[in-house]
Amino acid sequence: MRALITTANLIVGKSGATTLAGSSIGLSTDEDRRRFKLLREESDLIIIGGNTARREPYKRTPIPLYILTHTKVRLQPKNQLAKQFLMPPEQLFKEIGENFPPTDDTSAIKVLVEAGPVLLQSLIDQGLIDHLHLTTNLVKDGENRISVEELISSFKLTSQQIIEEAKFERYKKSSQKR
Repeated sequence: MRALITTANLIVGKSGATTLAGSSIGLSTDEDRRRFKLLREESDLIIIGGNTARREPYKRTPIPLYILTHTKVRLQPKNQLAKQFLMPPEQLFKEIGENFPPTDDTSAIKVLVEAGPVLLQSLIDQGLIDHLHLTTNLVKDGENRISVEELISSFKLTSQQIIEEAKFERYKKSSQKR
């Protein structure tokens, strides 16, 4: 079984809102989108939940998209790189480690988690997230607020940068649970 390196990416508004008008897109800035694209370029696959698949634009992705959901999700037109899984997160991560298509080497599989706050917090609570990239829009806010303090409680801040109206923070898991 190949090892996984899991990185989660989330954007929030100034008081912890995860959406603006029902989507995270309204909270994003140009610099956030640039960093988001770089994270995808460095990853082997993306994991999202069913709610994210229904609310965000995942009709096309540059790398395989794994949807962890309790019910079927229809992406129109169908994303040819998407697969849906109805299983516990730990089982999906094991499945990825054992069956993700091999590359030229046996290096760790780089998983990018773009899930919403409920699934993300669950993955964090289970010790399945190694790194967290958190962007805070310092100007905009919206709905679906979360406790950022709870979200980052098992992580250690490794870098922080403010560019225009956004704060970019990187965290590393502070204790090994996996």
